[in-house]
Amino acid sequence: MDIDDLVRMLAGVPGTEVSAAAGMVAAYVPAIGDAVQVPAADILDAEPATVPTGAPAVRLGIRRGHEALPLILTVDDVVFMPAYAADLLEPDTAIRVPATPHLVAYSEMHRDVRALSRAIGADGVDLEADMLAATLLVHRCFLAGAVRVGLWPVRVAAWWEYTWGRVGADLPPARFRADPDWDRLMSDVAQARQYATGRDD
Repeated sequence: MDIDDLVRMLAGVPGTEVSAAAGMVAAYVPAIGDAVQVPAADILDAEPATVPTGAPAVRLGIRRGHEALPLILTVDDVVFMPAYAADLLEPDTAIRVPATPHLVAYSEMHRDVRALSRAIGADGVDLEADMLAATLLVHRCFLAGAVRVGLWPVRVAAWWEYTWGRVGADLPPARFRADPDWDRLMSDVAQARQYATGRDD
C-alpha cells in the first residue's frame, strides 16, 4: 500500500498523531498513551471504518509471518487480536489454558490488568490459584498480542509484572517460551520504575 495514502487515511481518525519515516508508519493515540509502529511493508491492507458510535476508524491487516492480523485504530483506542496461549507456553506446561476473546481493546486490556493487580494488593483478597494463573495467562496473551502489532504497552506490562511478582511463585508453574520482545518490554518496565523512583526522590 502507498505510504502516503496510508498516512492520510490514518490521519483521518481525529486526535491520532501520524508520522512516517524510513519505511515505518507510527500512529500515536493520546487516549491510551501508546502508538502503533509498523513497517509500511507489513501493512497488507487498510480501509476506512466506523465504530458503533459512528466515529471514524481505520481497519488494518498486519503481516506477521503467514498470518494477517487485524488491527482497528479508533479515535481513542486500538483494537487487536490477543496472542494464542499455546504460542506463549512450552508444550508440556500443565496449566489451564482459558478461552480468550477474538479481539480486545487496548483500554480494556489496561483496565483488566490494572484491576487484577490492585485486587492482589488489597488486604483480605483471596483468589483461587488455578483461576488466577489462567487470568494472568490471558493478560499476558493480551500484552503479547499488542506487541506483535506494533504497540509497546509498558504501563500495562508494569501492572502485570507487579502481580506476577506478588503471586507467581504460589501458582501452578507456567513455563513460558523464550521471547526476546517480552524481555525487552520487561527491561523497559524496569527502566520506567527506576525513572519514577528517581523522579520522586
